[in-house]
Amino acid sequence: MSDLLGYTPRMQRISLSLMALACALVPAAAAENQIWTAAGVSVEPFANKAIDLDLDADLRYQPDGDLDTIEFKPGIGYRINDRFKVSGGYLWGSTRQQGPDRIEHRLWQQVSYDFTEAWSLEFDGRTRLEQRRREGWDDTGLRLRQEFGVKRPLEGTPFELSLSTDLYFELNDTDWGQSDGFTEARTEAKIEWDASETVSWDFGYLNQFEYERNGPDETNHHIMIGVSKDF
Repeated sequence: MSDLLGYTPRMQRISLSLMALACALVPAAAAENQIWTAAGVSVEPFANKAIDLDLDADLRYQPDGDLDTIEFKPGIGYRINDRFKVSGGYLWGSTRQQGPDRIEHRLWQQVSYDFTEAWSLEFDGRTRLEQRRREGWDDTGLRLRQEFGVKRPLEGTPFELSLSTDLYFELNDTDWGQSDGFTEARTEAKIEWDASETVSWDFGYLNQFEYERNGPDETNHHIMIGVSKDF
């Protein structure tokens, strides 16, 4: 799920997100659209409610329903104050390919922050550093992910509009195929609906741009549907 930039006193948060395939807006040869599903749990088990434990699970499917990618991402977070939160954890991922599945182990550290509020807009961001290892290879790939977002609560309603972009920068070359430099951008526009005090829905669009050094770039278009539950 998306990073938690706000702190709540609830003990547990369970989130479920469904990414449905949209109609392709570019030729099929330049796209590799998928159906993404994700579920997340966040618990505050300590007396210090600034600390939370998280577990995210992602399942990504091909349009024909075949499972393509599985990711599990446990983590721990600490909210420093109303504007800053630090987090870290581990990710295990498996992606199907010709031959053995591609298995990745990833450590990650991040800082989430709220910039400011102006013109009824809320500006925030997240900086994440990842250390990626692939089974069968000895080297480690370093990656920086930088996200910027803006939110617009609709006063007097349970709705909020948001727009965000997550930029991917590989910091080194690896024998298993990572190339130094910019590789991907994921831009998301959505509307969130607080259906009740504990349930919220979000609906939107996700544009996934992938920069290819040795071939045509790819652009994927997705419709995003999500629901979250707080306990």
